[in-house]
Amino acid sequence: MLDSRYLTVSMVLAGILLAGCAGITPPPAHDTELMECRQLFRNVDTAVAAAGVQDHGPYPLTGFPYLRINRFYASFRDELDDADRFDAWAGRLAALDAEARRIELQNLPAAEATRFANDVSERLERCRERLLTADLDTPEERTRLRRQARVPDDYLIGRRALGLYPLTALFIAAGISLLHEESRQTFATPLAELPLAGTLQRRAPPRGDPLASAEVRAILQRSLDPLGIPVPTATELGRLFDTFAPVWEVDVVDGNDRIGMPAWDNGRLLVDTAHPTLFRKLSYTRFHGRVLLQLNYIVWFPARSGNDIYAGQFDGINWRVTLGPDGTPWLYDAMHNCGCYHKFFPSRQLRLRRDLSGLYFETPLLPQLAPADGPLILRIAHRTHYIQRLYRGGQMPSTQLMAWQDYDLLRSLPADHGHRSMFGAAGIVPGSQRPERFILWPTGVRSPGAMRQWGRHATAFVGRRHFDDPGLIEALFEQAGP
Repeated sequence: MLDSRYLTVSMVLAGILLAGCAGITPPPAHDTELMECRQLFRNVDTAVAAAGVQDHGPYPLTGFPYLRINRFYASFRDELDDADRFDAWAGRLAALDAEARRIELQNLPAAEATRFANDVSERLERCRERLLTADLDTPEERTRLRRQARVPDDYLIGRRALGLYPLTALFIAAGISLLHEESRQTFATPLAELPLAGTLQRRAPPRGDPLASAEVRAILQRSLDPLGIPVPTATELGRLFDTFAPVWEVDVVDGNDRIGMPAWDNGRLLVDTAHPTLFRKLSYTRFHGRVLLQLNYIVWFPARSGNDIYAGQFDGINWRVTLGPDGTPWLYDAMHNCGCYHKFFPSRQLRLRRDLSGLYFETPLLPQLAPADGPLILRIAHRTHYIQRLYRGGQMPSTQLMAWQDYDLLRSLPADHGHRSMFGAAGIVPGSQRPERFILWPTGVRSPGAMRQWGRHATAFVGRRHFDDPGLIEALFEQAGP
């Protein structure tokens, strides 16, 4: 419902119209309520856009302002003939919008926020439920929503056309091949012989007792929703993150190699290394008819130092664990928070598909198979922060603790006056642009090398690939035989 000012105006206008046009039947109260709800969403959208605080995670859906979507949920649009599945799916889209709007309202400047009553979030939620029920009451409207349920990719096709992509991609592919070869040589180097520029420092979050594979499998099975998505409780999810959290072993030379906490300070974004923090995010992929749960562990560094075209402010790594239905990790993969340097570390459950294309296709980098048994350690290089090795270790008394935080905190960080997202337009972290963007723009990737928000990562310069594509793993891997 709108506040008293809007209701007063509505009543006055209604009185004038009724007095002058006695023959006109007023709209039913239910229709008026729906109109007011739509106006409320428009008012919030206008204020958010004017303040420039739109969240660039899930995408808004045209014609359904109370819903948002990501690539994972978009993948279900042709599988919703069952009413229970459709309702569960629509509920997920509503939840994405509710979270994004909570963040946007929190990020509004105080002057803009005063336009809304304190209960605006509650009113939006009530209106979301009413509009969802009213709009999706017919098969035609449900079909319209399913048609709209698409996410644009993060490649700018116009740039590929201007940059003569069919030609420039050949040169870029050659450079990527050299980079992949260098990475394979690094992983082939014995661990004791890896170059060390500074001091190795280990960081890991506090954790409880790890779950056994049978316990993980039980959590995944009993938490399935009508869409077949495992949805553990908050407690169960915390234990899953604890169980598979790696140790970060970094070659530290200076402050830019220290894991920190992004923060706003006097209008300037920085990474505070006095508060090392590991961010966690839940995601999903689809693999041969199953939905697999993924655990994302994300760290940030103040910068990638140096004078090359890849250097710049801010750096970070997203380490991802994809759990198989048997409760064991089927795949590890990692990228930098720019979407760059995507590496895959499959278990013996998976192997590369034999039918992968060779034309305008960036071959995935598999520098090492995933090691088995024991706590997993990620060896991280100085300056570039490249992952150099995965290995298992025993007791590690020298490991220093770092804090846990939910990744969504980065969408609304405390600032000098209220809250502000770490991410700017198109999900790009302001100030993180790299000189390489002037060379790699013909790939169609927006600002290559810049750090960006989860869900906005194009990970291939040749062809198209997105880190959050639910079909990514199935497109690249198949289950290994016995």
